Amino acid sequence: MKPREKSLWNFLGFGVVVVWLVMMGVVAKRTYFGLPAGELSISDATDSLEESETWMAVYHHDDKVGYARSRFIKQPDGFMVLEKALMNLRITGSVHRISTEITGHLNQDASLRSFVFFLHSGLVRFEARGRVEDKKLVLSTRFGGDWRKSTIMLQDKPYLSAGLWPHLVEKGVAVGARYRLSVFDPSTMAQRPVDVEVVGRETIAVAGRKWDALKVRTMFMGAESFAWIGPKGERLKEEGIMGLRLVKATEKQALSGIRSDPGADITEDASVTCNRLLKGASKMVYLKVRFDGGDLGGLDLDGGRQHLAGSALEIALESAPFSVELPSLYDTEHIEPYLRVEPMVQSDHPGIKVLAGEIVDQAKDSEAKARKILDWVHKSLDKRATVSVPSALGTLSSMAGDCNEHAVLFASLLRAAKIPAKLCAGLVYTRGRFYYHAWNEVFLGKWVTADALMGQMPADVTHIRLVEGGLERQADIVGVIGRLRLDVLEAR
Repeated sequence: MKPREKSLWNFLGFGVVVVWLVMMGVVAKRTYFGLPAGELSISDATDSLEESETWMAVYHHDDKVGYARSRFIKQPDGFMVLEKALMNLRITGSVHRISTEITGHLNQDASLRSFVFFLHSGLVRFEARGRVEDKKLVLSTRFGGDWRKSTIMLQDKPYLSAGLWPHLVEKGVAVGARYRLSVFDPSTMAQRPVDVEVVGRETIAVAGRKWDALKVRTMFMGAESFAWIGPKGERLKEEGIMGLRLVKATEKQALSGIRSDPGADITEDASVTCNRLLKGASKMVYLKVRFDGGDLGGLDLDGGRQHLAGSALEIALESAPFSVELPSLYDTEHIEPYLRVEPMVQSDHPGIKVLAGEIVDQAKDSEAKARKILDWVHKSLDKRATVSVPSALGTLSSMAGDCNEHAVLFASLLRAAKIPAKLCAGLVYTRGRFYYHAWNEVFLGKWVTADALMGQMPADVTHIRLVEGGLERQADIVGVIGRLRLDVLEAR
């Protein structure tokens, strides 16, 4: 294997997808729901909700990789929901032990009052705490020992699905019923719509018996999944994309037989096939590809060095050197958002501001400063595949990570040095396929791609941008995972 291929394969930033798809898809997506006003009344939810405990085995293809446990407990002032999951997942060749835990406190009408969320994966630990105040969710998040506070406006009153399905089943759910709900995802700290449809009834064999179940189809951020709901509203089985599924089990069944070395690699499942080998990818100056499969609507394919015409996308390498003396193509209003502080890009933190000043030292122009910061991040961080919610402060604490950690730290240092920077996510070529990856764009009189993990500015043309923005925006990639195909039309 060539050096470039080895480094990319070992440290591709698949965490940008895994955090949402696996932890949120298996745990949190099932937890935080809100119902639009007037569509469905659950004011009498207190009468129908009962204490319960559910264990589920988690599979990736044929490998049993973990378990999920849900508890619903009555309290004097409402209810408490506990959700815990543990999984062993093979990602870019290495096995990661990932655990998540959510504690949700509900009011008497089953609406969410507060929650605590933990994600733990090796050296990485992420914590989020939130409470609902009217139509606001007040959040506190911790990265690398540093707490950050923020407020999110809620579109709808949030509910927990742990009590939703038992209540709906008791009221009588008809085949063909459709609901549009809202889900709050603590990993991206955003609320999004989810469409749910009861598509039919099926008899399925689960946990040693046959069940008459409702089959429910869910569309969330373009990704389709199915769940089978039992006669009392209990979850019997769930199937998502990339071979992930959950099956109802006893506690003993759920905890036993979990593989410590699963064979299937989730990174390979998500990769995009290519019709030809690309030799000397790092030296190419032009790439033209055509996409097939997957809905490309809403993605950030066109702009900057990328030009989209129909389903064909052209990418041309930016010319160096880049001069800030060139007339800017963008006004101040366009640039200002890329200097702001974001939840994962903590460019206002004193430690980051001081570090940025030390790195740029006596450099005079923006390009020289950007190259110094790129070189420092590239050389200083231990290259390690990480499943995490990436943040600049967390990365500084661990001094390690994959492309997500490189990208958020690079963006934070750039913004602290008053250089506008974007976060980008998309595809990059290695090992004969395209894999999901994250990098940056830096404003140097015009936008220039930069990959701190690979030490490239500009980044090579096999970096295909799908979206730009933080985790909330990057999660939009989920809708094309497993569907996208790519043909190389021209490469030179």
